[in-house]
Amino acid sequence: MSSLRSNSLKAFVSFSGGKESVFALYQGLKEGLEIEALLTMFNTTGLRTRGHALKADFLKAQAEALGLPLIMGKSSWNSYEKVFKSILKRLKRKGIEGGIFGDVYLEEHKEWVERVCSETGLLPFLPLWGKDPKDVFEDFVRSGFKAIIISLQSPIPKNFIGKELNLYMLKTFDQLQIDPCGERGEYHTAVLDGPIFKKKLEIRKSKVVKLKEILRLEIEEFVIRKK
Repeated sequence: MSSLRSNSLKAFVSFSGGKESVFALYQGLKEGLEIEALLTMFNTTGLRTRGHALKADFLKAQAEALGLPLIMGKSSWNSYEKVFKSILKRLKRKGIEGGIFGDVYLEEHKEWVERVCSETGLLPFLPLWGKDPKDVFEDFVRSGFKAIIISLQSPIPKNFIGKELNLYMLKTFDQLQIDPCGERGEYHTAVLDGPIFKKKLEIRKSKVVKLKEILRLEIEEFVIRKK
């Protein structure tokens, strides 16, 4: 698998606002990569992210807190790849040489990333790939990142919604035989703070809504604070 290992390479980050994409960004910076922008795919209205259904203003706030520009793509699921590749080609023309992705073990995701990057002339960097999901979870928390659970499915306890990730959760995930990273959508997170954040986000108002089998935390009000 191609990877970005040169400290002179310019890269974008495929950014969901969740823990893996932020941790992949963190690892890329540790490798010495020049991070030029965050790339997030939204629905056709541009109001919510495709992956985590976070609102656009929250993603913009995360980008501000990280001190990086946010590139917003809009697509349906059917047009997702076409729009994504169009943006990558534009980034390539602007001097971007590769992309950072937070995939951990889903082979079909890695194959898609490698193919799309190959077809657009970019190099893929998957710094979390092949790592034990438990180790990824632990390293993320121990590195000082703060993330909350914004959606979950059974059998994850309902009272986990809105809670900050902590190492005690690993015991519950192990007992329920749930992937600690939630790679298959068992749960999603939103990152509020961490060692690479120049500012931090604080949730002021939220509510829990149920969508079929999914519980989701709707972030209604938040503030960006200096650290």
